[in-house]
Amino acid sequence: MQNLTFKILTILFLFVITACSQSQKTIDNSDIVESNDRTQTVKTETHRYGGWYCPDNLNGFPPVDIADWKNVPVVNGRMPTQEETHNGTSLIFVDAEKYPDAKALDITMPKLAKFYNNSSRREELIIVIQAINVANDSIVGFRYLNGGNGSARLNEVRFLPDNEIEMIPKSRFISHQITINASQEEISEVLTKSEYLDALQPTFDKDNQLKRDWRESTNINYHYQHSGETTASYADILFGNFYVQNDYLKYNEKFLLLEDSEANQTELKFVSGPHIDDFDTQQSIIANWSKKVKALSEKQ
Repeated sequence: MQNLTFKILTILFLFVITACSQSQKTIDNSDIVESNDRTQTVKTETHRYGGWYCPDNLNGFPPVDIADWKNVPVVNGRMPTQEETHNGTSLIFVDAEKYPDAKALDITMPKLAKFYNNSSRREELIIVIQAINVANDSIVGFRYLNGGNGSARLNEVRFLPDNEIEMIPKSRFISHQITINASQEEISEVLTKSEYLDALQPTFDKDNQLKRDWRESTNINYHYQHSGETTASYADILFGNFYVQNDYLKYNEKFLLLEDSEANQTELKFVSGPHIDDFDTQQSIIANWSKKVKALSEKQ
């Protein structure tokens, strides 16, 4: 299986951005990698003003269906306020006193674009929501259609012309969440340990026709038969939250656990897509699957 590396950079004194973690923690320069033999650290060169990859930020930037990409909130014609970098409107806040020459680029947003993601190892469809110039470096902030956010140099993204946008299939993302009365550790065991396979398999394979070796090619007890070839995979604790992401050539799935230890409750958030012809069917399957995960987790 290919590897997925999460590399998030915090630039001192320059930017304040919606944190990658759901709890808004401040992160120093670091590589977050899975501890087992499926992943290894992959060094990727980032520009001096950022290079964020925050695919788990599903609260700050939830998934966007392709039909709705023009409707996401943005700031045009000026630099955003600090509040706007925390409420989902923008990403990057620049201290005007330290960088008085920083300015917004003359680009009307949102813009649909493509960007090669070295972590997911595939070309991603993104929505650019910010474009600025700081110290003669032009950078963009964007949100992924499947949820989360990132940033890159302007020349690392390719804005799509209208005729290319019109050719993109009308697809949708499933975004599902459920509250479970269990710890994230208990739930993660149900999500990943093969001993729960038989209990969960009927929720997405009622006829039990699924090949028994399917679990060898994934890191979680969930299966989408149209997922295709894997490009990258991640499953581990990310900023205190158990997070799973599986990337395929034309499909993506994310699982995020947000625990409230005082209430002994955990919210399971799930995102998958893009779905073109099977949205309703898969939405029903995911609802049934998550209910079974809840039942199994609460029994522990």
